[in-house]
Amino acid sequence: MKKLIALLVVLLFVFVVVCRNRLYVRDPLAGLSRGGQKEDGAQVYINFPTDVLVENDNSPSYIELIQHGQHAGVPEKIMCVHWLVCLLDADTATLVEGSKVHPEVMNSRIVQFRDGRGEADVTLR
Repeated sequence: MKKLIALLVVLLFVFVVVCRNRLYVRDPLAGLSRGGQKEDGAQVYINFPTDVLVENDNSPSYIELIQHGQHAGVPEKIMCVHWLVCLLDADTATLVEGSKVHPEVMNSRIVQFRDGRGEADVTLR
């Protein structure tokens, strides 16, 4: 039994290393604000190179992806374990046609972007 558990842990570690650019883990300390007001229900997920995936379950619910290199919008294929982790289809995700998010500032502490709802700031910790 111990060998099976050790094998599963090694396989999980290899999966995380191989998929580190498409695997987004929830950051419970990060927050999203619009116009200085914290947005309720917004969950921030980050991956290895600090790309950001924002999911909001409150009405109107939405998912937005902001990747380095001005690649931003709504991901076409996404699988999530709610409140824990999300997996996208590729390192540079396929986006839904017509989804527009414009990243302005993106570093390891803050991500600023503009979408259909206005200007938003994601604070990473």
